[in-house]
Amino acid sequence: MTKHQLLFVVLLIFFGSSTAYPQVQFDENCRQAYNHILSLQLDEAEALLDDEEKQHPDNAYVPYLRNYIDFISVFISQDDDLYNLLGDQKSNHFSKVGQLSDTNRYKKLMLGNMHLQWAISKIIFGDLFTGAIEFNKTYHLIEDNTEEFPDFKLNQLSMGVLHIIVGLVPDKYGWLLGLLSLEGDIDEGKKELSEFLSVAKSQDEYNAYYPETLFYSGFIEMNIYPDKRKLDQILQDVSHVDDSVLLLKFLELNLLMRSGANDEALILFRRIANKKIHTYPFAYLDYLYGESQLRSLNTDSARYNYTRFITNYRGKNYIKDAWRKKAWTAFLNDDTTLYFNYLKRVLKEGTMQLDVDKEAYHEAQKGLLPDKQLLTARLLFDGGYYEKTQDLLNNIDTSGYTALQQVKYIYRLARVSDKLGAVTKAKTYYLQAIIKGTGFPEYYAANAAFKLGEIYEREGELKLAEESYALCLDMDFELYKNSITTRAKEGLKRVRLR
Repeated sequence: MTKHQLLFVVLLIFFGSSTAYPQVQFDENCRQAYNHILSLQLDEAEALLDDEEKQHPDNAYVPYLRNYIDFISVFISQDDDLYNLLGDQKSNHFSKVGQLSDTNRYKKLMLGNMHLQWAISKIIFGDLFTGAIEFNKTYHLIEDNTEEFPDFKLNQLSMGVLHIIVGLVPDKYGWLLGLLSLEGDIDEGKKELSEFLSVAKSQDEYNAYYPETLFYSGFIEMNIYPDKRKLDQILQDVSHVDDSVLLLKFLELNLLMRSGANDEALILFRRIANKKIHTYPFAYLDYLYGESQLRSLNTDSARYNYTRFITNYRGKNYIKDAWRKKAWTAFLNDDTTLYFNYLKRVLKEGTMQLDVDKEAYHEAQKGLLPDKQLLTARLLFDGGYYEKTQDLLNNIDTSGYTALQQVKYIYRLARVSDKLGAVTKAKTYYLQAIIKGTGFPEYYAANAAFKLGEIYEREGELKLAEESYALCLDMDFELYKNSITTRAKEGLKRVRLR
């Protein structure tokens, strides 16, 4: 999961209330519009909000939900023209919500959440300075609301989200957090969200927020020190949600793919195919479907879905990786000419904001053919086909491998041994990957150190875990640096507190 993905998921929990106020009414029209938003049926949501505006022109919930629809549209499409168009219109939504009384506990909460949506949008589209200003407004509005209405549980939800975002900010931007007086860390945010999840599950007043909080909690658990027990429970809960609620099915797909249940993910992709026809275009799902198909080595279907993504997506992220994956499908089908043609597109198309696109560009720059067995092992491993991965690796002749290929081979042995519960072997291979992989710009040595730290932490060997996490943080590497070091820092913090 990438940073952009994670920030996107954060915003899905910011809806209004289940309690009516003179100018904040979560009535039947708004409830139905809210449900349509969760299902990405944005036109239907807009129509209901039109009706609500005619019936209750002073209901501040209408511009609040309209702002959310604008954000969803911009974030999913990543269309520059749409971003500029809706950005010019956003002041109307803010002015209407801003007319609420200062004594209304929803005023600052709603305004803060709206500013956060635009902060993320601006950052995604490169407007970093104005994005930081929007985020600063968000933080202090929610902070003030928490002080003014300490018993209002939705403040806890919003502050939890903000603390996690602050905790995810890379060290190089720490000076900016200090300048803006923004404080928070991931553990603090996770605790606040966990507490609110219990509240939303048990108290009728906040029950409407349970699905969104569950949604967010799932993505947090997947990406920041995953707790398998919690993830299994979230997967069980979200699997009971109707397939029409596309955003929650998006969570379920990610949970399945991340947990190595690729065959189950493929079944879910097929189930929701007809639902997508009636929703706002979500091209990223085609990219994910391509990923899932490729991990099952269904190269033709994978290429088809990557092509759909490239054709229909208006943004620039994941484009390089999609072309790289198309190149892989050609290579696995023994079409080296097409493979190199696709690699040329990797160099020309898309941007390098995301690590996965940087990795694709790095690979395309080399212009080399990959090792077919190592590539196949990587794909099978990512799909959760661990026994097949192990069998393949055990039958590889590595005598002609380059130094980097040796690192990839040992790293993959470590990862699959870890997944299959062969802990002693995994630790040995991780140590070898660290020794042989240090000095390469790739992530193998650093992630091996991090994974080794996780094993030691599970075993209660806290000193060894601390050393492994610290080693990861001391390494000089380029690809996936922020995501790996963020998790290593959290690990280091945990073991030092125990």
